[in-house]
Amino acid sequence: MTIRIKASKAEFEAACTNGCVYGEIRGKRGLYCYAELGQEKNYIRSLNDNPNTEYKIFTGCSVFFAKTQEKLNQGEFEAEDLPNITVIIYC
Repeated sequence: MTIRIKASKAEFEAACTNGCVYGEIRGKRGLYCYAELGQEKNYIRSLNDNPNTEYKIFTGCSVFFAKTQEKLNQGEFEAEDLPNITVIIYC
């Protein structure tokens, strides 16, 4: 399973192998997430990618979801983590 996360510029730049990222799930407005990142891989752009957007891809990630930014900040997640997910972050 692959999840796309929209991250702030600072979160995007700080994202690295075995790091973490906070952001919003693409296509699920209002669904916030925290991802523990796995191994960073080379992102291969597709024709559908916005040329003005930066992307990174990570494999073997765990993702946690919250309905509000406040709940995310407090670690109050909606469900157990999804393990072994591929995460594409963008800004």
